Amino acid sequence: MKKITTLIIVGVLLLTQFHKAFGQDYLETVTVFGNGITTDNSKSWTDIDMVTIDVTNITRVLVVASVNMRPDGVHTSGREANYNIYRSGATADNSGVIKRETLKNTDGTGVESWGIGTLVHVFDTSTLSGNITYVLEHSNQATSSVDRNIFSTARLSAIALTTEINGYELSNDVKRLDAEVTTTSATFTAVSGLTSNAINLPIAGDIYVAASIDSRANGSGSVGEYKLEYSPDGGSNWFDLGKPVKRSMINNFDDGIVSLVGLLQNQDIGSNYQFRVSHRRVSGNKTIFTHNANLVAIALSHSDGFFPSFFSDVSSPGIDITGISAPKVEITSSSFAAAVDISGIGTGLYVHAQYLVNASGLNESTPQRMRARNQLFLDDGVIHQEADAYFRYIPNNSDFGSGGFIGLAEDLVSEGSYTIGMEHNIDDISAPDSTEDETLTTSEVILTGFQTYDQPNPLLSVDNVLFAQQINIFGSHDKIEIRSDKLINAKINIYNIIGQLINTKQLNRESSASINIFNYKGVAIVSVTTDDGQVLNKKVILW
Repeated sequence: MKKITTLIIVGVLLLTQFHKAFGQDYLETVTVFGNGITTDNSKSWTDIDMVTIDVTNITRVLVVASVNMRPDGVHTSGREANYNIYRSGATADNSGVIKRETLKNTDGTGVESWGIGTLVHVFDTSTLSGNITYVLEHSNQATSSVDRNIFSTARLSAIALTTEINGYELSNDVKRLDAEVTTTSATFTAVSGLTSNAINLPIAGDIYVAASIDSRANGSGSVGEYKLEYSPDGGSNWFDLGKPVKRSMINNFDDGIVSLVGLLQNQDIGSNYQFRVSHRRVSGNKTIFTHNANLVAIALSHSDGFFPSFFSDVSSPGIDITGISAPKVEITSSSFAAAVDISGIGTGLYVHAQYLVNASGLNESTPQRMRARNQLFLDDGVIHQEADAYFRYIPNNSDFGSGGFIGLAEDLVSEGSYTIGMEHNIDDISAPDSTEDETLTTSEVILTGFQTYDQPNPLLSVDNVLFAQQINIFGSHDKIEIRSDKLINAKINIYNIIGQLINTKQLNRESSASINIFNYKGVAIVSVTTDDGQVLNKKVILW
């Protein structure tokens, strides 16, 4: 694609020490929310949501769905909820199916057998132009019967991976696995067919990675676990990315969805970044099957800029909430400053979350069953806005359920301050009692995403220069650490992501400094000016 030579400079950021004048760019986005019921007594596919996006001069489009589903109708036999994203008018151009088995709940009246799942895909639009519509559809592929249906609610979002003004394509890849790959190993092994091609970072920055996976076992009583991994050197070495997620397998027919997301942060310029999915059997003696899986990886930078990201996580043992009457509790959150608005419609924020839920304190003989509620929120300091709630059925104290969903906040106030977060509560308990000792635990949380308006290249890929000067810079909780192997004279300036100075410090023949940053979380830029006039800049993460 030919780069536009005359830049339409609507907003220019001048960060005096390290930003050059630059025409800000952005990614086109669209999002919808809908719901529907599968066709009664039929395996026919019916549409839930559709998004329309102009793909003129766009090479690829990320399309992501998050779905909440439950049985509909009085029939007590199982359902097989199937989901697929396709291009309208060209059904062969699709994401591939992902599915979840579900049973009508007969002994936990009220909580319903809710399930959650995501479906991620990157569509090739290089030969297309004009408005293209992508459709999320569902069906019940179990035996057709009257009142044996699926009710689905879904968020569907599309994000162009070519910038709107200058036509920069973000390096990206998608892999689809239809065939079943098995494991009985207690250690993680790579899932054959779910390793990405190399992703290129033209400037230092971050890479967004996500996977949607179907998993099952050939019998009951086993637990499988999944995780993302990355290689910075073309596959020679592999490291963990994000957090692993478990799933309990109920029986041979129990296909369920595992959602994974990760953000590889603060990486140098390079073209050998690869990503893959690994799986293992945690417990039990049945074979674990992995299939119907998609893996996507997207570089969040181009040669002249990067898309600011955010990241927050919660490890095991996670965050607990006890009792159905307890109010919602925040699980995790991250603060950020919105980009400058150059389009007049407001910058956007794409959000993707994964998590694991389980319960304790359920009286299984009553029987008590739980409906967990997880949802995103966006807070600008005045309005606390909650996104669509997602529910997950927890049948007992030993069940592990994977959860995941996406969001797309649009029309954010230019340069406004926001907090994005996740909260949870116990939405319902069947056969409740007065003790309210039932506990919901949400763990293995990854809350991440990126803004859809970019920032100028701040010349962040200077680690080699920093090393040559024997200077190391680290971001941590509420502070920035400066370390040097020798005494140095330097002026330290710290900027937020939109170039506002938030702290400064002078080093006079010192080898270390700890600079407190109490009221800012997210990406910060540290600028070091040495006494010989060198200006060194590095991006760090504060949390």
